[in-house]
Formats: sequence, C-alpha cells, structure tokens
Amino acid sequence: MIWHILRYWISFVLPVFYKRIQGKNIKNIQTKGPVIIAMNHPNAFTDPILISQISYPVKLRYLARGDAFKPGLVAWLLSRIGIVPIFRIQDGGKEGLKKNEEAYRLVNQLLKKNAKVIVFAEGLCIQERRLRPLKKGVSRMIFGSYEYLGENNNLTVVPVGINYSKPDKFRSSAFYNIGDPIPVKDFIEEYKLNPAKANNSFLQVLYPKMKELITHINNPENDEVVYHAEELFKKDLLKEQGLNYKDLSHDFIVLTQLTEKVNSAEIEKPELLAEFKTKAASYFKLLTKNNLRDWLIDPKNKNKVSSRSFLLRFLLLIAGLPFFILALIGNYVPYRLTDILARKIVKNKEFYSSFAIAFGMIFFLINYILWFTIIYHFSETIFPPLFICFVLILSGWFGLYYSPFKKKTFGIYRLLKNKALAAELFEKRKELVSLFNKF
Repeated sequence: MIWHILRYWISFVLPVFYKRIQGKNIKNIQTKGPVIIAMNHPNAFTDPILISQISYPVKLRYLARGDAFKPGLVAWLLSRIGIVPIFRIQDGGKEGLKKNEEAYRLVNQLLKKNAKVIVFAEGLCIQERRLRPLKKGVSRMIFGSYEYLGENNNLTVVPVGINYSKPDKFRSSAFYNIGDPIPVKDFIEEYKLNPAKANNSFLQVLYPKMKELITHINNPENDEVVYHAEELFKKDLLKEQGLNYKDLSHDFIVLTQLTEKVNSAEIEKPELLAEFKTKAASYFKLLTKNNLRDWLIDPKNKNKVSSRSFLLRFLLLIAGLPFFILALIGNYVPYRLTDILARKIVKNKEFYSSFAIAFGMIFFLINYILWFTIIYHFSETIFPPLFICFVLILSGWFGLYYSPFKKKTFGIYRLLKNKALAAELFEKRKELVSLFNKF
C-alpha cells in the first residue's frame, strides 16, 4: 500500500527534475519468474526509484546499505517499500557481514515468489561514466539463490546500464539500457564441479554485458574530453545518422561513438588528444566566462543566432511573461527551499537528486495545500481554489520551458552584442572540429 502511494506521488515529481526518463527493453525485467537485476550505481536512491517508475506495474526490490536502516520508523518504512539491508565490511564490520545472512534469506524468499531484486553489482555509488569491477559477492549471492530455489528453476540475471546526461542536474535526462537475461542454470554444471571458478566465470560474462550498456570512458582523465565532445558534436551526429534526439536510445548510440573515439585516440593518437583536451578546455572556459553555450557558436545555427531571431524570441518572452510571473508566485518558494535544503544537507553529489526529489515531493505538496486553504477561506465553494491550484500547476510546468527559452534568448543577445568575441569563439570551435575529425 505504502509503495503504491509513494509511486503515484513521486510520478508527478520525477518528470519535473528529469526532462526525459526512458528505458529500453523493459520487458526483460517484467518477465515472469525470479529475476536479479544487476545495475551500475551512479546516483544513490534515484537509480532504483527511476527504474521502478518505468517498469511499473512490476514492483522492484533492491539491496541498500544497511547503515541507513535506523531502528524504528525508518527501518519499518524502508522495508515496507521493498528495500533489503545489506552490509559491507566498511559499514558494519564483521558483525554487519553476519547480518547479511538474514538479507540473503529475505532475497531468496522474495525470489521464490518470482520477485525482481536489484543488486548494485559494483558495490559502491559514484558518479562517473564507467563500470567499476564487479564484487565477487554478487555471483555468490546469485548461485546461493539458485540453490535455494531448487533444481531446474528459471532464475535469470538481467544486466542494466544507467546513463545520465548530468545525474545531479535539474532538467537532465536518464536512460536505462536493459540487456538480455542471463540464465543462471547455464553455469550450474561448472558450479557443481568448482564453485570458485564458476563465480569468476559468471562475473566474466556479466561484466562485458553490463559494460556495453553504458558509455564507458577508459581513463578518468578523459571524462571532460568526452563531455566537451558531446557538447560539440552530438546533435550533428544525430542528424547525420537520421536519429531522433528525443529518443535516448539514439542518444546513447551517438554518445557511445564519441566515447569510443576518445578511448581509441588515447591509444593511437595521444598527442592529438592532448591538444584537443587543452584547446577544448580553453574554449569552454571562455564560453562559461561570458555566459554562453556552444550551440550559439555552431555555424549550423546561424539562422537561429540573428537579430531577427532575437526579436521574435523577445516578443514571445513578453507574451509569456504574465504566465511566468504566475509560475514564480505559485511555485518559486518550494523550488528554492528544495534546492537550498538539498545542497545544505548533501555532502556528496551522488545524493543531491535523491534528496531534491524527496524534498520536492514534500514542499510542493505543502505549497498547493496552503494555496488551496488560503483561497478556500475566501471562497464560497470548492471550485475556485481547485481551479487556481490547477492553473498554478500548469503555470509551473510552463515555467520549466520558459526559463531555458529566456536564457537562450539572452545568450543570442550577448553574442550579437560582442562581434569580436563571436569571431574568436567561431575560430576556436572551427579548430576543435578539425582536430576531432582527425581522431
């Protein structure tokens, strides 16, 4: 009951924080029978929340750090929404590891009821575009579950790769790339002969299957290079290949291509990569300093970056200003409270979106209850407060699109106003494109 209530409640908040949330091959985890879902883990509680949303009505359970289960209400609530505590030695020491026997027992009982259980196979949460080595405990748990379920059961492991554009940023995107199921029974003969060897064999199969579902940057020192390449070339590559930029599976195809170019260049053309890295950093630093974005400098957007375009956009801004002001009046306070409180509490960026989504659920609900109560006090019927709250919600949604439109419009103005800067940026970008094409 609690899980369903929270699921419907949060479904109004998730599309606000993330502009696009998509999954590919969802059917692979909605299948009948017991399923262990092996995922990477870049974004704390947001990772299981989003996949639970897109896989509905199937209810997903998942393993989470046991030290989050504070005795009393917190532990009860977490268990009610399907979270199973698991202890790492750095969290609970040897005593914590002993408690894991209870966790494995709960997981086995759930799987016996054909449940779907998420396991974060890397064993840690960190925001980066790469897959860390998988923990050996994952395969041991999988084979232990198979033994518990009995001979010839249909337990499968489904690899999942989570790909965020910017996981801790408002209005970014999240793509869940779901792979083909791996039948555990295919490894049982080897497991009976040599359990240790079978554990390693399973991880050697699972790792590359998970890796191909994410954009994997080999060297952390090249993270920024890939981000810059994405900013510079992604939209052009999508158009050239006839792909849809709104489809995150198409987006993933292009990002994988760009990532592989950088990975290859590190081995084959390291001097060229180093030159690109230096010049790209300089170019984007200049953009940031002048509050500009790369799309303004792209020659393909020349018609969009013109005095005529600016004038038209400015007129549209004026026309939409009353609705935007209404959006600010009705929604700005809970929005700011959510951001301020989340940033104050969160020490690691991996937890920002999780707390922002949770606070947003609370503050926006209180916000609309207050608006309803105040207006109802001066109204003779229930219809005026209902109508005004509906208008405030719509205006808030309008504001999500008006605000970036406004920023882009004034970005055009700033570039048109500074011809010398525009010329310098055009030349720098042209050089970057030439360098990257040599990859």
